[in-house]
Amino acid sequence: MILGDVVLPKEQVTRKCVAILGIRGSGKSNTAKVLVEELIKEGVPVTIVDPDGEYVEEVVAYGGTVVSDFSSDPVELALLHQKSNAIVDVDMSEWREESFTFLAKYLDAMWQVAKAYPMDRQVVIEEAHEFVPQGKQTELSDAIVRIALRGRKRGLGLVFVSQRSAKVNKDALTESELYFLHKVVHPADLKVYKEILPLKPKEIERVVPSLGVGESLLYFNGEVKRVKVRKFELFPQVQAMNESLA
Repeated sequence: MILGDVVLPKEQVTRKCVAILGIRGSGKSNTAKVLVEELIKEGVPVTIVDPDGEYVEEVVAYGGTVVSDFSSDPVELALLHQKSNAIVDVDMSEWREESFTFLAKYLDAMWQVAKAYPMDRQVVIEEAHEFVPQGKQTELSDAIVRIALRGRKRGLGLVFVSQRSAKVNKDALTESELYFLHKVVHPADLKVYKEILPLKPKEIERVVPSLGVGESLLYFNGEVKRVKVRKFELFPQVQAMNESLA
């Protein structure tokens, strides 16, 4: 999977937890979109928890399904999506209480269904601090933490995306094996980076605030590399993919 000047085999992402962190405008959501695109191109189905509806166009372009009717049966949908390898966007942009109730039941059902139909699926949680916050336990956060801790055997992986690193549940976040650490400046967020990276605190304080848009520290297998992810461009990629299938 070519993300820019970094190339990752899909096996380094699937069935694993990935964290993409950084302040607003650092390029973290672009990194997440490029990663989603590359997973789809590799045939890995993706489910996106989308609080701002920013992935809807991408999912539709790739022939996926957008879930916005939260009166639907979450168990039936989870079964249908898993059996059909569907690309799914759960559009949470209206932030209704029933959407959170639905999502908790949907992710719990996904966990149960994956036992009977174990296959690779990556779940992307945008604004992860809103859904699996540090210091607050809910039915929804329990479902997400369960996938983070035990999803591998059922083919499930997670991607946490957040601009508030310190506000994401530590039990879930520290399960990550792959980190894209974009620019942060707040001491609380820098502290999280210091807990993650095998670098001296002073070096982290010097390097991280200097990262440009799209740049991040990629941390995997004990190695830290400064990388830049390419800019996400939907339609040229979709056109190229369609031509390759023609």
